[in-house]
Amino acid sequence: MKYIRIFYKLIVIVLLVLFIVLFMSILKLIISIFSKKLSNRFGFLNSKWVTRFLLLILGIRLKVSGSENIPKENGYVVFGNHFGYAELLSLASLTPIAFVSKQEIRKWPVLGFAISLGGTIFVDRDSGGKANMYVEQVKDALKNKINVFFSPEGTNSDSTFLYEFKSALFVPANQLNYPVLPYACTIDKVNNIKADKESRLKVAWFGDELSFGQHFITFLGLKNMDLSMHIMKPRFPKYDDNDINERRKFASEMRDLISGKLAEMDADFDAEYIGMRDKK
Repeated sequence: MKYIRIFYKLIVIVLLVLFIVLFMSILKLIISIFSKKLSNRFGFLNSKWVTRFLLLILGIRLKVSGSENIPKENGYVVFGNHFGYAELLSLASLTPIAFVSKQEIRKWPVLGFAISLGGTIFVDRDSGGKANMYVEQVKDALKNKINVFFSPEGTNSDSTFLYEFKSALFVPANQLNYPVLPYACTIDKVNNIKADKESRLKVAWFGDELSFGQHFITFLGLKNMDLSMHIMKPRFPKYDDNDINERRKFASEMRDLISGKLAEMDADFDAEYIGMRDKK
């Protein structure tokens, strides 16, 4: 039964990706003739129906609180704890978002192109998050009423702790005085059983044991999973982003905010642990 489930989900996902690549790319090209800005927003605006369909196929059951905090007008930065694609799909089903992703993903056959149609902003991580190209790309997206997601941790966790937040990724919103929207997401159940250390790792892509493909196949084999997501009130960052200490202070405040909420939502969350990453 497990292998039938994996095969069925793979077939549906492949068909969806082919539809996005063939049909939506043609529509986007036609729209670009009349408006480049609208063309850039096309994939972004359609992300909600695509991800809602995927939640159904993948068996992701989402409990949401704080949805009233989502701004009515598009053009804001979304961020929170990041453990994998289940949480990202859940987030995108609530509000249309474009992702900030590493350049390597753009080179993935077919899938990379499909992801780019959604307005993904690809960045070179080796150049640092505050590189002018990154800042301008995100600012252009925000001004075009596109919501941008990024992971301030810079990597995935297993959902039971937070890495230190990178401060540079908040720069575009700060420079434009645009809002940032924090969220907290937990893994509650896997296959109808309370999530434990082992089952969490079937949902969270964490560690070096499995490649993306290996983990994704394991993920597809799950019957269902229950996630909880809390959307917090938007904040307007106001600090001198040329002052590294002010930048880090704001990033630290945002991390504390999300950490506190996760501690309320998940008894297994370790609010005292700080995973370290290079500060930017």
